[in-house]
Amino acid sequence: MSRARGWHFWVLNLPKVHIGRPPSQWKTILKVLSQLASPEFIDKIEVAAFTIRGLRTARWKVPRNHPEFATLKDSLGAAKKLTWLMLTTEGSPKMPISIHKSLRCTKSAKCSLLEGHKGKCRKSVRGLESTRCPVCRQTIKFNDFKRNARTDPLSIQMGHLIPLSRAMRGHNASNVVWAHRRCNYIQDEQTVKETIKTLREIVERHGFKVSSIRQ
Repeated sequence: MSRARGWHFWVLNLPKVHIGRPPSQWKTILKVLSQLASPEFIDKIEVAAFTIRGLRTARWKVPRNHPEFATLKDSLGAAKKLTWLMLTTEGSPKMPISIHKSLRCTKSAKCSLLEGHKGKCRKSVRGLESTRCPVCRQTIKFNDFKRNARTDPLSIQMGHLIPLSRAMRGHNASNVVWAHRRCNYIQDEQTVKETIKTLREIVERHGFKVSSIRQ
């Protein structure tokens, strides 16, 4: 499938009348992103942000009460967040100013941070930290996205800080992250904070003392 189409093939398999055209913002991002990353990297973002893996359909085409439902706007926000998280992994290509502008926060016109950022909006921008897995806190490497997603526990998957089963319209920029496959499985239907608490309790039942918890 040609990357110039700008839409993942799972979505493209649906009749155009059902999915409409790709958002113009995403087409703009793709023009730059395709020069920085290979199609397999872009597919990772598009599959995660725009489609429901098991159903092979667009997130906005399932019933609104489906836990993985998301509007096209929220799906686009998730794609923008996953893009800049990928481009801030260790060893990733430098993020051009042009794509940085396209990934800007949409909550406030005065905000200079990127879509889905933590905390309050602000004008000043400090250096972006390298992307980390939210569960194990290890730095994610750009080449980790090449790992075998079926067999490698350190392959990279999209995760949600709050599971979709526990959040109404939880597939959005503020909730999506990249995580290791094994860490995603460990988290399961817990929040990240609950997962760390569970792991601490397991470790202590094995006789180890955990001295502190990172806040």
